[in-house]
Amino acid sequence: RLTRFYHLHSEGKFRQAEAFVCDESRDAYYDSDKRRWQSLEIIKVNFSEEFTKAAVVVALGSELRTRTGNIPAKYPYTSMWKVANGAWCYYIPPPTDSETVTPFGVMRQQKNAGSGQATQSMASNQRASVAAILNAVRLSKERLVVKGYETSSDELEIYNGMTGVLFVEVQAAELPGLSWKLDKGKLEAGERTKLRVQYTPRDKSPKPSFELRVLAEPLGHAFPVKIVFDIPEETKKQLPPAVRP
Repeated sequence: RLTRFYHLHSEGKFRQAEAFVCDESRDAYYDSDKRRWQSLEIIKVNFSEEFTKAAVVVALGSELRTRTGNIPAKYPYTSMWKVANGAWCYYIPPPTDSETVTPFGVMRQQKNAGSGQATQSMASNQRASVAAILNAVRLSKERLVVKGYETSSDELEIYNGMTGVLFVEVQAAELPGLSWKLDKGKLEAGERTKLRVQYTPRDKSPKPSFELRVLAEPLGHAFPVKIVFDIPEETKKQLPPAVRP
């Protein structure tokens, strides 16, 4: 949903992007400046302990005007998201006396005493939170094996160990004869889904391995899955052990 939200911004479809905004933040969204960002890069995700809120640091691509012309530039921005009505939505926290809302997120006043130590502790907590949430989303396999000489299939299971909603989709280049299917793309907390891969080869020749990625949102993380094309046993016996699939 986060990538779709910013994709709509890149197309200038700000009204359509409203569908991804939390109800209580829509007035602030209407009043905010909007730009047609050219690219999106997710830097890190910091989740709340209940995994129902997330601060997503992104780099938004645009152009910087200079005296010699426009040059590509990326602007950091902390995008705030939370779960509402079973789905992640973008929200804008109301400012307080110690905070100022800017186009690059909420800027907080830093206390002089112990500011370096507090910053170091925050960075450590953010790294721990990202590691914990990535471990909460698990794939039962990182490698699927199908036959490169006849129709066959293999499957893996995806588990959402978070307390919030997880959206998954498969990303890969096209390969003739290879197809895949997810049982479902939206996983509630504690739910599982299966990814099935089927391959129907055009011939019986040996084939190189292939990789697809399982994209998990709102994590912005892609889990790589290697597809190995097995060969007949009689052919396998003729190969050196080091190169057998």
